[in-house]
Amino acid sequence: MIITVRTAAVLLLTTIVVLALLNHRPHLLASAPLLVASNKPQWKEPRKAWHTLTGARPRLIGHRGEKAFMPEHTRASYWQAALESADYIEPDLAVTQDGHLVVNHNEWLGDNTNVAEIPALAHLRANKTWDTGEVSMTKTNEWFIADLTLEQIRMLRVRQDPRYPWRPSHFDNVFGVLTFAEYLELISELTARLGRPFGVVPELKSPKLYNRDRPPHYFEDQAIRLLSEWANSTEPFSAGLGPVWQSFDQDTAEYLAAHTSIPVASLVENQPRWFTPTGLNRLARFAQIIAPWKDFFVAGAESVFLARNITWNSKEIEKLGGFIKPSDLAREIHQRGMEIAAYTFYDERQQMGYTRGFKNREEELFYFFTIGVDYLFVENIVEARVLRQRFGDLLI
Repeated sequence: MIITVRTAAVLLLTTIVVLALLNHRPHLLASAPLLVASNKPQWKEPRKAWHTLTGARPRLIGHRGEKAFMPEHTRASYWQAALESADYIEPDLAVTQDGHLVVNHNEWLGDNTNVAEIPALAHLRANKTWDTGEVSMTKTNEWFIADLTLEQIRMLRVRQDPRYPWRPSHFDNVFGVLTFAEYLELISELTARLGRPFGVVPELKSPKLYNRDRPPHYFEDQAIRLLSEWANSTEPFSAGLGPVWQSFDQDTAEYLAAHTSIPVASLVENQPRWFTPTGLNRLARFAQIIAPWKDFFVAGAESVFLARNITWNSKEIEKLGGFIKPSDLAREIHQRGMEIAAYTFYDERQQMGYTRGFKNREEELFYFFTIGVDYLFVENIVEARVLRQRFGDLLI
């Protein structure tokens, strides 16, 4: 029943989003809130506290907007996430050759844009190796955001990644790449039109790549400037929905923490030392939120690293206190006063991504609600909202 209702609702919402965006008919968008669950509770609020650090219900972050149904990081994807009542809407940030901040997940463009079909950009195909902040990455025969100017980026149209054929492709090549400033303006528009706030949670991707041949911390400083200018022009943020920084690069995370009052989420996935007591202590010096890949709470660090062929120095890990058991990880993070943001909870049509997993999405999300995760990066937000409410009903 959930899937049937979900599918019908999403199709209707998608139609409204696209018609409004393509035809500039704001009255359609104005009617859209009537199609989603009201933000005012239609049932009794849970009397018992959730298992999060603060006791508040966990917040759902629209992963790259709502990429289960729309090309990711587009205006349509962000509208879709808003209409499905995400709490936060996520942008991934990159820097163009001429220094502008744009929104795209990958550092390259071949997977999710039509760049290969634009003759004027053919000469910009290149090979590149860079430090993501956690691992060294190499891509060959690709177009990189760092090599294109904003004017060239404006030529592109975004499409669904062809590796995931179940995602609707009806809106491929319709929407362009947004700048960070345009994303922030859109969040303000969504708040005004839909009558509710949305949190922003920008991720700074591969800062070492984008800071090459620029003043130190250029990327971080530009992100701080743009977010500060936007924040100063908006209404005060709603409780529990203030901005949050995120980065896999802990040097960048620490810099953001030192130069702003905005909470920082340290993304951790491929560095064994962070999953020890001493590693968590180190992160707790500057991070208010720890954001691990979700399987660390299920299979545990050792199993995850073995599955990924990531090696570690056993003596060093032992000195750091040893790997924290998966059953203890959430409690250990909360004991240090940090919240937890786990990622990514995929649309049900996609494999969950665990070394050993769950029977279905309800079992998966209920497990993470039980251990007290504070934020969840989700796809198919409608379904996640239904399951969050179902779990909340059990607390009554």
